[in-house]
Amino acid sequence: MTNFLTRLELQGFKSFAGKTVLEFPSRVTAVVGPNGSGKSNIIDAIRWVLGEREAKQLRGETLGNLIFAGTPKKPAVGFAKVALCFNNQKKLFPGETAEAVLERRIDRSGESSFALNDSEVKLKDLLPLLAKARLGTRGLMIVGQGQSDIFVRSTPEERRLMIEEVLGLREFRLKKNQAERRLEASEINMEKVRAMLEELAPHVRILKRQKSRFLRRTEVEEELKALEDAYFYVRNKALSESLARVETPLKALQEELAAANRDVSGQESVLEKEKNTDADFEKARSIREKIKAAAQEESGLALELAKLEARLEMQKAVAPTDHSAAELKMLVQDLRKDLAVWRGADDLAGVKRSIDEWLSRLKKFIEGESAVLDKDLVLQSDKLKEALKGKKESIQKLQKEEEEIALSQQKSSQVFRERVENLNKAKNAARALEQRIQSQLLEKEKLQIGLKDLEREWLALGRALAELKMANPPIGTDALGPEAWSETERKLMRLRGELAAIGEIDASLIKEADESEARYDFLTQQIADLTKASADLKALIKDLDERIREDFKKAFHAISEEFNNYFRLMFGGGKAKLSLEVKKPPVITEEAPPNGEGGEQPLAGNGSDEEPDLEIGVEVDVSVPRKKITNLEMLSGGEKTLVSLAALFALIAISPPPFLVLDEIDAALDEENARRFAELIKEFASKTQFVIVTHNRSTMEAAEVLYGVTMGDDGVSKVLSLKLE
Repeated sequence: MTNFLTRLELQGFKSFAGKTVLEFPSRVTAVVGPNGSGKSNIIDAIRWVLGEREAKQLRGETLGNLIFAGTPKKPAVGFAKVALCFNNQKKLFPGETAEAVLERRIDRSGESSFALNDSEVKLKDLLPLLAKARLGTRGLMIVGQGQSDIFVRSTPEERRLMIEEVLGLREFRLKKNQAERRLEASEINMEKVRAMLEELAPHVRILKRQKSRFLRRTEVEEELKALEDAYFYVRNKALSESLARVETPLKALQEELAAANRDVSGQESVLEKEKNTDADFEKARSIREKIKAAAQEESGLALELAKLEARLEMQKAVAPTDHSAAELKMLVQDLRKDLAVWRGADDLAGVKRSIDEWLSRLKKFIEGESAVLDKDLVLQSDKLKEALKGKKESIQKLQKEEEEIALSQQKSSQVFRERVENLNKAKNAARALEQRIQSQLLEKEKLQIGLKDLEREWLALGRALAELKMANPPIGTDALGPEAWSETERKLMRLRGELAAIGEIDASLIKEADESEARYDFLTQQIADLTKASADLKALIKDLDERIREDFKKAFHAISEEFNNYFRLMFGGGKAKLSLEVKKPPVITEEAPPNGEGGEQPLAGNGSDEEPDLEIGVEVDVSVPRKKITNLEMLSGGEKTLVSLAALFALIAISPPPFLVLDEIDAALDEENARRFAELIKEFASKTQFVIVTHNRSTMEAAEVLYGVTMGDDGVSKVLSLKLE
């Protein structure tokens, strides 16, 4: 079975100063080590990279405390970085890559950032992806140190959210919350738009009445403008078309000239490179000779170093202490007797103490004194190692230079004379193009002067220059020839006289009327859009709520049964069940005040749109053998842990998550329950992947890979790995 979580990389995070990589090739991975070595920092790193934002959940006062602060022997670092690598065969993360890498980084300034497959991503966009993959930072997916009884001491609502997360419903819960926020914003916006419409409506009615007085002037102005457009359009069209006929080939010629000039420059560059070919050959020959000489020197240094190391090894030999045959025989007989006793012993702790005593006895029996190493030989060995390292680097540098010269020589394979001929042809072609372009430029200048004169005449009429260059010509313009120009001029004079009789109008008033009407229409459309959006959001919220309820209902009964089974297994009897606590908030109306009553309600209502949301919680009822329990607070710490473990394995049995991270969850268990816990881990390893921090021997035996975390005198955590066959 392919693991979903494949690798964890830490750098500068808490006690992990340098880069540390933990591979997860097995279904059960255990992290062990003494207290204070930094084991739980690995769990904090996983929680942090999955989006945790509260420092107290990461066992720190501020997020800045996540960066390695330095020790007397190890300087502080400037940033902390954690990366989680996932198997992306099921395409839970965007992209076609087989592996998805989620990375989070924070620096001393407090700036934090996320990246998915080396692309920066915001947390609000990342959370839906993590929810789809059923990854979270709270609940039962990641159980931190001291949280082994989290299911028991959580509120009913928190238990429901834990179950939803394991069932994969958190994705829909996030979508529902987002839709509710958008619906609330839409309702607020609708109220604002309605208020603006009520204020704007009277003003729009007044402006419409004033605007109607000047409708005739607008019609005359439009007719006058159309005639002016037609009159000047035909004159402008002829000049523009002629200019276009000149400019089209001119642009093509200029592009050809630019290409020809680039060709000339390219040919000149090639000729210049051909001149340096001989020098490259000489340089390459010189480098090869240097490499050969350096290799001989390297061989001599290596031989000399081997001799010195052999002499040093001879000086490290230990002279054992001489003992009589009788003493040796007695020692062997004693050891044989103890070995026979150990083979049948059940007390592993006692056997371990006996082994430690024998190790101490054997050490005293055979211990001797080491010979003193020659300091001059050690010094010579160190110097030879440095010289050998420098010689290797010098050879690598010379080899790189040789490769670069060889590549340069390959690019200069054509004949020098052919390059010269190509250059001359390119220069001749460029000169011919320059002559043709000069001729076209003269013709273009004549046409541009004619257009400038026409534009000055147009501007003298008080018209804007942009109107002369309309993209769409007036209707009937093509039929307006020079013979109709006189009649058009008389009509233009008549229309101008009519405008003078009407008089000037307040352009700002018309503008204000148009803007107010447009504003009113826009707000009306906004109301319609917001109303539709609100209806769509309500339908979406209802669908998501029904999806969450239905999926929750389908799985809840099975989870409760499995919870009872694992509770009986953990406690050796008794019974337990999960029940739903549904609270329906009171409906407040104008006719009657809320009665404040609540209580047990069905999980799903009658489905009407007026039905308020239900607040669902999960209650835990247990009956422990030989005890009378009335509430969960009467359970001991170990019993609370067993109840939480029963809930955890019940959820895994019904809906196994991609992986679980557990930090010393077995610390409160006795030896027998720890063994049961380890057996369940082995059993469920086929369904989900486990990463467990533990001190318990039984849990270690259930793991296939062990990571040991230690901390040296420099205050830095180090990781040792062991794969168990």
